[in-house]
Amino acid sequence: MSNTKLDVKLEPLLESDLPAAAEGCFQAFPSFYLPMEPEDLRPPHDIRVQRFASRLQHLLISPHTHCTKATLDGKLVGITIWHKPGAPVFNLKRRLPLEGREVTEEEEESWKGVDQGKWEEVWGGWDKVREELMKGQPHWYIAPLWVLPEYQGRGIGGKLLQEVVDLADQHTPSQPIYLEASQMGALMYEAKFNFKKIGTSEYVEMARFGPRKE
Repeated sequence: MSNTKLDVKLEPLLESDLPAAAEGCFQAFPSFYLPMEPEDLRPPHDIRVQRFASRLQHLLISPHTHCTKATLDGKLVGITIWHKPGAPVFNLKRRLPLEGREVTEEEEESWKGVDQGKWEEVWGGWDKVREELMKGQPHWYIAPLWVLPEYQGRGIGGKLLQEVVDLADQHTPSQPIYLEASQMGALMYEAKFNFKKIGTSEYVEMARFGPRKE
């Protein structure tokens, strides 16, 4: 792909975008989800995408989230979903607690093929670490940010991240931002957005507490 600047638009993520959002998660993180979806239980890919899209619905409609898509010529090429400051420390990709609520057939169907114990171990484990590191301080939390592989390295991810950086910096003092980054991604977050490593996991826990002081 050429180095021509892309005319990317940032728009609210809609329910009609969820199948593309689910497909993009699998493309951007091709091996990440596989241990949580055992091969002997994993359905055909189209059903897998449909079920994941269904599980994303409550994340999209939650009052605690800010959801944005990046589009290029009408095509969804990236998304970011943020938990807002003051939201409970609970990654909304986790299954909502079953106690005291009715479970629909659609929800049951959406979780078929997923090892729910491993799923909870991953997301619940990350939430536990985040709670310990942020010590009750309200913060933005990214979950997730991705750009389709063929559009990576073109500044789209930075544009998606900048949206929330700008929202955080509208406050005095700036609102903290927390995320888990790959080792490669951590370098970009440090250099361009003033994030600092505050954890030591394979996916590095990072936080930004304000803009870089000149």
